Amino acid sequence: MSNLSQRFNNLSLYKKILLILSTTLLFVFFAFVVGIQLLSQYYARELYTSNAQSLNYVSSFVSARMETVESGSARILSDTIIQTNLTDIMDAPTSIRNAQRKQTIYQALYPYIFDDDYIKSISLVLPDDTLICMGNTSDLDAFPLEELAENAAACQGRASWSAPASPGNTIVLYRDIRQLRHLTLDHLAYLYIVIDLDQLISDALENAGYSLSTHSRFILFAGNAQFYPQETYHPELYSSLLQSLNHGSSHYSILSIDHRKTFVIQGDFPHTGWNYLYFQDYDPLFSAIHSVLIRVILFSAAVVMIALFLALLLLRRILHHLDLLVEKIRRFGQGLPDPKDTAHYDYSLRTDEIGQLHVSFDEMKSNVKTLRDKNYEKQLLLRDTNIKMLQQQINPHFLYNTLDTINWMAQKYGADDISTMVRSLGNLFRAAVNSKEDLIPLKKELDVLKDYIRIQQIRFGDRLDFQLHVPDDISHIYVPTLCIQPLVENALKYALEFSDDVCHITVTISEKDTVYQITVANTGSHFEDDLIWKLEHRQVTPQGSGVGLVNINSRLKLLFGDRYGLSIYNEDGMAIVLLSIPKEREDSYAQIDDCR
Repeated sequence: MSNLSQRFNNLSLYKKILLILSTTLLFVFFAFVVGIQLLSQYYARELYTSNAQSLNYVSSFVSARMETVESGSARILSDTIIQTNLTDIMDAPTSIRNAQRKQTIYQALYPYIFDDDYIKSISLVLPDDTLICMGNTSDLDAFPLEELAENAAACQGRASWSAPASPGNTIVLYRDIRQLRHLTLDHLAYLYIVIDLDQLISDALENAGYSLSTHSRFILFAGNAQFYPQETYHPELYSSLLQSLNHGSSHYSILSIDHRKTFVIQGDFPHTGWNYLYFQDYDPLFSAIHSVLIRVILFSAAVVMIALFLALLLLRRILHHLDLLVEKIRRFGQGLPDPKDTAHYDYSLRTDEIGQLHVSFDEMKSNVKTLRDKNYEKQLLLRDTNIKMLQQQINPHFLYNTLDTINWMAQKYGADDISTMVRSLGNLFRAAVNSKEDLIPLKKELDVLKDYIRIQQIRFGDRLDFQLHVPDDISHIYVPTLCIQPLVENALKYALEFSDDVCHITVTISEKDTVYQITVANTGSHFEDDLIWKLEHRQVTPQGSGVGLVNINSRLKLLFGDRYGLSIYNEDGMAIVLLSIPKEREDSYAQIDDCR
C-alpha cells in the first residue's frame, strides 16, 4: 500500500488528475448501471426514504443558515464602532456630528452583509425613526415593523424571526440593540436582517438533490398561513395536510393531483416552528426503466468516453498555464526573470482562477519588491535617526542655563539687542526640545514665530519687513508643532542671505470653507514648478529647508489626510507657501492632546 502511495505521489499533476478523473468516471459509470438495476426493484421504498431524509437536510440547511445569521447579528450588537456611535447619537440627539456618526455606522455594517450569501439587506432603525440600511431599503416594506419592534423589545435583545405580512420571498431577523457601555442596556436601535428566502430554499433543495421543476413546489407556513412562495398551489389541500403534521419528524403521503401522482412530504423547522409542505411529481420518473435500460447503459458509456476525451483536452490546456505559474514562482525564488512563454500572454484579461492566480502572483511580486525597498529606506532612516539622537544628547538644561547667563550679562551691560536675541533663542530651543504634542494652539506656534522674527530683525535690520495678519479669535485653532517657523525660515534663507534687497515677508491666517489656510509669502525668491513632488521623488536633492518642507507636508498628510498639506507656487512676484488644515478636528486626531 505504501508503494502505491509513493508511486502516486511521484506522478505529475497532469497524470494524477487524469488518473483520478478516469477512476471517478469509471466508478460513476458502474455505479449508475448498478443503481438503475436496483432502482428498478426498489424504487418506491428508496424514493420515500430518500425524499424524507433529503427534506430533513433541507430543514437542517435552512436552520443552520438562520443560526449563522443570528451569530452575525450578535457580532453587530457587540460591534464597538456601532455601539459607540449609537450611544453618542442617543446621548446627543441634536449634535451636528450625528450625520457623520450615522455614516460611520453605515460603513461598519458593510462587512456583515457578506457574512452569509443570503443576506439581502441589514437595517438599523434608530429611536428617531432614522433608517440606516445596507442594501435595498424597500426590503422592509413587506414586514409589520411596529409589531416587530414591540416583539424585539419584549425579547430583551434575543434574536427572533418573522415571516412577511403577505406571501413573499423574504424573511427577517429582528432584535433589539441595547447599550453595552456600563451595562445600562438602554435601547439604542432595532436591527433587521432581511434574508433572501427564495434563494435559500432553492439552494437547500438543490443541495438535497431535488429538481426545481414546475411540478416540484416547496411551501412554508407560519401557523396555518402560507407565507412562501407568493403563488399558491392547490390551497384546498393545505388544511388537511397540516392537521396531520407530526411535529418533530417528517413524513410523506401520495396524492393524485391534476391526474398525476404527487409525492408530498410534510415537516417543520424546529428552529422557528414554521411548517412546510413539499410537492414533487414522481409519475414519470421510472415509467419505462426496463425498456430503456440497455440504451441508457450504452448511452452512458458513450457519454463517459466523450467526457473523458474532452476533459483531457481541457485539462492539458489548463495545466499548461499552471505549469507556467510554477515556473514563474521557481524563477522568482531564484531571482530570475519570468519565462518567455508568459511575456506575450496578458493574464489580466482572463477572469478565471488561472488568470487570477497569475495576476495575484504578479501583484505579490511587485508588492514584495516595494516592501523590500521601503524596508531598506526605513533601515536607512532608522540609522540616521540613531545618529541624530546621539548627536543631540547634550543636556538641554546646560544650554538653557548658559543662555540665561548670557541674557543676564547682556542686561547688566545694557546690551538690549543681545538680551533680546538670547531670550528669543532660549524660547525657540525650549519650543523645539520640550514640545511633545502633535497639535498645539495657534497662539503658541505664533509665539515661537515672533521669537524667531525678533532674532532675524536684529540680524538684518531694515532689510526685513515682516507682517503678520491674524484673526481676532484664534483660541480654537490648533496646528502641528513647528509648522510655520520653518516656512518663514525658508523664505529668509533664499530672500535675504543671497541678496541685499529689502525682503517683504507676510504671514496670513485665514479661513475658507472647511479649512484654515496659513499663507507665507515673500519677495526675493522663486520656487521651481512642482517642487514638493520633485523633493519627494528625489528629482531635486533636498538641502537645508527643503527637508523641512517635505517633513511638514508629510506630517500634515499623516495627521489630517491626503487632502491637506503644503501648496507651493509663485504669484505677483512673490514665492508663496500655502498650508491648509481642516477646521473641525476629527476623531482621528482631535483627542491627541487629551491623551498626552
